[in-house]
Amino acid sequence: MLTRLRHAVEPPAAFVARLFLRLGFSPNGLTLLTLFVSGLACLLFLWNRNAVLFGTLMIVFGLFDSVDGALARISHRVTKFGSYLDALCDRLFETAAALVVAWVSGYWLLSFLLISGALLISYAKARAAMEIPISNNEWPDLMERTERGLIFAFGVIAWGLYPKPVFGQDLLFWMLAVLNVLVYATLIQRFFRARRLIRSRT
Repeated sequence: MLTRLRHAVEPPAAFVARLFLRLGFSPNGLTLLTLFVSGLACLLFLWNRNAVLFGTLMIVFGLFDSVDGALARISHRVTKFGSYLDALCDRLFETAAALVVAWVSGYWLLSFLLISGALLISYAKARAAMEIPISNNEWPDLMERTERGLIFAFGVIAWGLYPKPVFGQDLLFWMLAVLNVLVYATLIQRFFRARRLIRSRT
């Protein structure tokens, strides 16, 4: 869904990428730096329990995620390994963010289900690609990583701003519950899409 709108952030991403190019960063180096800084943000949240700050940093890192790709393009260093590394680091941060929120909130089951569903969504596409040649553009599914990240981050911020119960549970609980429903609906969507694509090409 929102992944298809990434062209809207390309001009500012290219501007920031040029700054890192002048500093001597490689695209993969910037990817790893982003992972390191986002890991520090997770540790900071464990320490200060400031949900508003953590959710805001998640949004900033989400916006910053396109900068390493922009750096690769303007420096003519686009590689398949760079794309692989970027995707792997994205999953690491997504998992770490869910784990630290579980640690702070105590919502271990909902967080575990969310992590499992998110990883299965990625695996569903990767496994289909092992069977048939497919393009990323053929997977315009409901809850891609961008959508998951935004809903998660805004849910964490809302929880920090209003921690009181709503209908018996706090806003973080409801965000995790709704996000899990959407994630597993997306997994089912990907299963049927993969089945259709595999059957039509074999």
